[in-house]
Amino acid sequence: MSLVDIETISRTELEQDPFGHAVIPRSFVTGDIAENLRSEFSDVGFAQSERTEVTRSDKQYRMFNRNLVTAGVVDKDQVRALPASWQLLVEDIVSKSYREAVSALTDVSLDQCLVEARMTRYARGCWIEPHTDRPDKAVTHLFYFNDGWNADWSGDLRLLRSADMDDCAKRVLPTTGTSVVLVRSDRSWHGVPPVAETCPVDRLALLVHFIRP
Repeated sequence: MSLVDIETISRTELEQDPFGHAVIPRSFVTGDIAENLRSEFSDVGFAQSERTEVTRSDKQYRMFNRNLVTAGVVDKDQVRALPASWQLLVEDIVSKSYREAVSALTDVSLDQCLVEARMTRYARGCWIEPHTDRPDKAVTHLFYFNDGWNADWSGDLRLLRSADMDDCAKRVLPTTGTSVVLVRSDRSWHGVPPVAETCPVDRLALLVHFIRP
């Protein structure tokens, strides 16, 4: 049984402003599946990932990650420790049918790409600065799992026209069932401003990358 709504993904229309992307309001087969994944989102096994050196040329960020799939290989120990619903979700994101659906949506050949996936938690003060993904990241698919999100909490995904966080074309709140597909290009600027200190919850997401070898 597929949890991800393969048909909806494959038939979603790709938008081009400010770059190739799609916001999919219903990414799972049913609302009950989405809610179950949200309620069973893990709160353990995460490691802080941080790069804040202002002298570096690559992007800066702070977040907490739990890697599930690396270079196309499922981390069986990590995945076995997850609830059954999440184990099924990992099966979906490494499946041929899911790859074909994302390829149909983006018109990008993903046949030779390796899947990488990780769960992320953005606690208060976590962020990722405006960036374009590195060239080998052909497509990224972000799934969100928060039960509502107040815009005042910041921490939303921002699709940008430039490297300026305020030069924003679209904001996407990280609410359960919503997902965003990003096609990498030299203008695919996006970022997440710091989660507000007043935010009472972590920002929850699953990131799936299709990596060119």
